Amino acid sequence: MKRILIFIIIISAFMACEDVNEMHEKYLREGSPIYAGKIDSLSCFSGYYRVKASVFPSIDVNRKEFRIYWNNFNDSVVFSYDASYFNADNGRYEVIVEGFESQKIEGYTTLTFVNFDQQGNKSRKTESTVLIYGDDYATGILNQGSAGFDGQFLNFTHRNNAVGLLAEYTTNEGTQSTVKFNGEVEKLKIIGLDPDLPDFKSGTKVKFKTMYHLEQSDIDSIYAGNFSETDPIVLPDPIIVDSIVNKYGYAEDFNIPVKVYEGETFASVSDQSWCTITADNESGNIQVSIEENVSGSRTATITVNVVGKTGPDFTKEIKVIQSDATKLEDTKSGWTKVSLSDENWEVVSGWGTENLWNGSLAEPGYHTKAAVPTPLLISVNFGKSLLIDGLEIVPRQRYVKNPEVFEVWVSNTENEVGVDRYSDEWETKAVEAGWAKIKTVDWTGWKGTDTRIAYIGATEKYQYMRIRVLKNSDSGNNLNLLELSIIGKE
Repeated sequence: MKRILIFIIIISAFMACEDVNEMHEKYLREGSPIYAGKIDSLSCFSGYYRVKASVFPSIDVNRKEFRIYWNNFNDSVVFSYDASYFNADNGRYEVIVEGFESQKIEGYTTLTFVNFDQQGNKSRKTESTVLIYGDDYATGILNQGSAGFDGQFLNFTHRNNAVGLLAEYTTNEGTQSTVKFNGEVEKLKIIGLDPDLPDFKSGTKVKFKTMYHLEQSDIDSIYAGNFSETDPIVLPDPIIVDSIVNKYGYAEDFNIPVKVYEGETFASVSDQSWCTITADNESGNIQVSIEENVSGSRTATITVNVVGKTGPDFTKEIKVIQSDATKLEDTKSGWTKVSLSDENWEVVSGWGTENLWNGSLAEPGYHTKAAVPTPLLISVNFGKSLLIDGLEIVPRQRYVKNPEVFEVWVSNTENEVGVDRYSDEWETKAVEAGWAKIKTVDWTGWKGTDTRIAYIGATEKYQYMRIRVLKNSDSGNNLNLLELSIIGKE
């Protein structure tokens, strides 16, 4: 019995070996799986609904093509290892993968790369995740900010990676115009020579989108998804001049500044022979010469126009009003200082108020001894009533400390105001005391040695005048002058 059992075991083992041999024979006949060489290295670069792939293939001499899959292998594209894709500088094959826009595929997307050889064998997979820009992504990008219109340029704030601007605007004909600009745009010229937005219509807005190149390796730039817009932009007058120029009875040569758009020229004409003019575009002035007037107030009209332009916007009138007032230098011998209690500071020795009408332009003049906080008051009694048409002030020619903002107060009685000059009630009390403010003069920025004339234009005669200085050009609050003169009539 034992021999029979051993025999059965031997026979079973032999039959099992035969089965194994048959299976092995089967696989030997079919052959083992053969793979194409796997892609050696891979880089992908972002674009707008597209991607750039840079492929370094394996050393497989039988390589034929590579296929790129996405969307769970539902979409793919095939590129052969063609010489037209080969970049000799880096030894890589570089291709552009498109087809994402139709399905609005954007954001981080995984691409799968598979090599194929001449026999159709495929390689193992290589994957790369890349950011694809699209419309939804663009809506989250902010435009540059508008920094306002400065009279000639529309200004924008800085944004990192900005590489362009798309601007839409309305022309004077009411049509819409679109202009694209390359590079970061800090300002757009709206008026003047060679404007960036030609024929811009005043009072309208500019819509704009900023273009960005977010990463240096990106293959595309991308506009912000939505337009921003400026406030309405109102253009300045195409020609700017003073509408009224007041002059006095003596003969005088002077300039009237004229401002026109950059690149434009102007012409001018006078309607009176006593007022002759020359348009000087190089200096931007009308050069005026007026004759002496002894026969009452008279007016000349100077018409100024932008050359080559028609219509009321490009033509302006200047009224030169010349009185027959003259410098009342002969009256200065009767001028005296008015000493009121709200003028309680010292002056430098020898530099008293009386020097302001001594007829001398040499030093000494008037000079406060120490820093005296404004307001400051300089008061004078003319000795008789005068019609004050203008006030001429001669500043000191060195260590200049001029009145920049001041008021002219007048009266026919020498009355105390009754409160300190710093009091909030000073003006009210001054009026109650019989003083009248007839002019406020703003010469802000007057720090030079030029003589200036303030047009006063009083309609009544006054004997007393007070100059109330509210601001002077010296930060230490010192004030110095050489001479005052009244232009008017006795």
